[in-house]
Amino acid sequence: MLKRFGGIWAASLRQSWPVYLTILLVFALGFAAGVYGVQKMQSEQALELGSYLDHFLQQAGALEVDPVKALRDVLYNDLMVILVVYLLGLTVIGIPVILVIIFTRGFVLGFTICFLAREKSVQGIILAVTAVLPQNIFLIPALLMGGVASLSFALLLARRFYNSKVLVWPSFVVYSSLMLVVMICAAGAGLVEVYFTPFLVKLAANYMF
Repeated sequence: MLKRFGGIWAASLRQSWPVYLTILLVFALGFAAGVYGVQKMQSEQALELGSYLDHFLQQAGALEVDPVKALRDVLYNDLMVILVVYLLGLTVIGIPVILVIIFTRGFVLGFTICFLAREKSVQGIILAVTAVLPQNIFLIPALLMGGVASLSFALLLARRFYNSKVLVWPSFVVYSSLMLVVMICAAGAGLVEVYFTPFLVKLAANYMF
């Protein structure tokens, strides 16, 4: 089954590599913009965010979270983003919005990692690895794959507008199935964020304070 999936992915990459490249480029631009945003922050803003971060770290070692409520909130937020991307893929006019969502996620990730590294040096890198990296190992690839699938299907609909012979239904089934897999990966990221990341953050906070 894995071999078959690998073959399908390789064929998709050969056929739709411009879409893959576009999504990766938009995400990379968002990440770079986030890094640039940290560099251009005013000192007052950096001081305020730094104070908030220090306060959070001082409290994080003893922080208790209701896992059920946290999981519900995290799953709602992550799955809602994937659902929006899925629905946008069903419309041609959703193409720019898909790219904006990918860009924004890249910006947030780049800003967060760069800010932590700049404000806390080695400690900030440790915090980024423990608080940001675990769930994003699953969420970011899932989001990028969802973006590729959504953009590909939206472009298919655009071609269908000019050529009525273009078949939509088979691609719709594949698209919906792939987005279901993306949602499962996003749900896995939510589980990691709720049940694993807080443990790592507590360890990091106790180490730093």
